[in-house]
Amino acid sequence: MITPFTLLKPAPICGTNCLQTHEHLNGAPKANLANQAADFFTNLFDTSSWPPRWHCGTWTDFHGWVYIISDIAIWASYFLIPVLLIRMVTKRKDVPFLKIFWLFGAFIILCGTTHLIDAAIFWWPAYRLSALLRFLTAVVSCVTVFALYKVLPEIFSLRSVADLEHEIKERKAIEIKLEAHEIALNNSLELLSQHNQQLKNFTHILSHNIRNHASNIALLTELLDTSLMNEDDADVIHKIKKVSDGLNTTLNDLSAAIKIRESVLKPENLHFKAVTQKVISILDTDLNINRAVVNVDFKVETVSFPSIYLESILMNLISNSIKYRKEDTPPQINIRTYKNENGHTVLEHADNGVGIDLALHGDKIFGLYKTFHQNKNANGVGLFLVKNQVETQGGQIIAESQPNHGTTFKIIFNE
Repeated sequence: MITPFTLLKPAPICGTNCLQTHEHLNGAPKANLANQAADFFTNLFDTSSWPPRWHCGTWTDFHGWVYIISDIAIWASYFLIPVLLIRMVTKRKDVPFLKIFWLFGAFIILCGTTHLIDAAIFWWPAYRLSALLRFLTAVVSCVTVFALYKVLPEIFSLRSVADLEHEIKERKAIEIKLEAHEIALNNSLELLSQHNQQLKNFTHILSHNIRNHASNIALLTELLDTSLMNEDDADVIHKIKKVSDGLNTTLNDLSAAIKIRESVLKPENLHFKAVTQKVISILDTDLNINRAVVNVDFKVETVSFPSIYLESILMNLISNSIKYRKEDTPPQINIRTYKNENGHTVLEHADNGVGIDLALHGDKIFGLYKTFHQNKNANGVGLFLVKNQVETQGGQIIAESQPNHGTTFKIIFNE
């Protein structure tokens, strides 16, 4: 019975079959391996040594076409799988183990091609080409196995979907907490700002009102003629005047501290040498009387800082070096500038004075009205102002000192 499938069968080649071709080849002398390899590649597409598969064995139409259709279906699927893989890795740049994907793609394409050739052999017995494709498939398969083995530890270390979902839940919980903390912090900052403003207003009012009373007391004591009073009354008036003057001084110091915190002065491009010479000229008399020596070394010549602040800082530091000098040793003051390891400009002021016991007073050294020596001219305001002036510009001041070994102040500018 003739069917459409039967019509697609090729005619037998010269009346030969698979067995006859095999017997013919057995009668030919065998070449060595090198010649066989050369013949293999030279006649890669030559099919004269074999009949089509339809005539090699006893194939029924059903059996043959099941084989052919299955091979073609496998080839089509094996071709589409790499296409989809390529589409995936080109769309998603974050796909891990990209080389493994390319190896799998090559392996699958080669494997599918062997199935396509296997189906074609029913009409076109290209057994040499089929063998070459199978060899290439074997090589790529082995390379893929090795590459996959190498990345197995990394694959095993990848977190599962459940792990990622758990992490996402934890992060969301943390974000909710942070959001709540941020709201609470903003509320606290707003409340703190209100309290600061209230405190500032209270300080201004207090300073203004007390200053008026202190000024009135000072004026009244000036109007009184102590020469007409007895000694005790005159002494009381002098004490009242002294207290009034002290109160005015305290109010002036408080106002100065408030102004530093409130005012925002614009930085200027200053030359350390020029500012230092100006301050030294103002303190010239004190420096000469006490035989003080000031050495300067400005490796960094300029700084961006408010002029009035830098003058005030140097004035206070140099004055303190004179004030807290050793009785039997002339003051030696060394002022220098340099860049620290973070690239910030540092102004260093060192002296050979009596020093400060930082273990005892370190946390109070920059406090208002904090003094650490029995000096009648000490008022505990200078270092407080210096610290405030430095910090309002985003800088930092560090003190290093030992009793009887002098004091070093390092001012780190925030440029």
